[in-house]
Amino acid sequence: MKKLCYLIKITFQTKFAYIKAFWFNIFGTAVSILIYYFLWKYVFQSRDELHGFTAAQITTYVILSRLLSSQFSGGINREFAEWVQRGDIVVELLRPVPLVFTLFWKKELGEFLFFFLFKGIPVTILASLILGGIGPDSAANLILFFTSVLISIGLMFWIEIMVGLVSFFTLSSYGLGYTKTALMSILSGGIVPLFLFPEGVARVLDYMPFAGYGFSAGFRFILEKYTATVGRFLSGTSDRVGDSSLETGVDGILRFAMKKTSWYRVADGNEN
Repeated sequence: MKKLCYLIKITFQTKFAYIKAFWFNIFGTAVSILIYYFLWKYVFQSRDELHGFTAAQITTYVILSRLLSSQFSGGINREFAEWVQRGDIVVELLRPVPLVFTLFWKKELGEFLFFFLFKGIPVTILASLILGGIGPDSAANLILFFTSVLISIGLMFWIEIMVGLVSFFTLSSYGLGYTKTALMSILSGGIVPLFLFPEGVARVLDYMPFAGYGFSAGFRFILEKYTATVGRFLSGTSDRVGDSSLETGVDGILRFAMKKTSWYRVADGNEN
């Protein structure tokens, strides 16, 4: 437990060291919220509801989606690529703490805790009061929302790991990283809610893992708009593949990448 607290402490210290960048990040998020808010305000000028959602509910969606998007848009895949390019990946793998363990607790949970305490709560409260958002109807819905976000952190972590592993073969994952961010924003409902997609497309996206991302599932929990599919998932009767299968797949890819990298290093040493 001391290791976990120490890793989170390092993340907090790093964030406080670059506090001006953090303020600019908050400013950028506020501008993004305002832009989307005025776009949706224009849509609701001629109607009171849109697919059963009111203007206040969509405002809540805008606030939550823009906040979560600002936190999860970067990703550890960029740092992974930089490690491979500079050769620092060897040092990271030789540390006494497992690499995946360090990345998850330091980069994912540590940064999320900092985001939640110093950005998520203040910006959500201020934006809801100023723009007219609404909160959850019960404590149970709020708990479900945070549970959805925590699951999203784990899901996003393994997706970023898989994207970062590509850098073992390409030495860079910038292009793929930006593609990943764009696809995740669209397929998870971060830009446009999934209920606005055509019925057939929305049905397909609802069965993909991205639909359980914080943008879509968390928004439904806050407003009690979750469907029967989500209800089956909560009750444990869903047939979706669990995170353990995803972790197993990532582990296999990592082992293959490291074997390939080690083979190249031995080959270069023999040539020299």
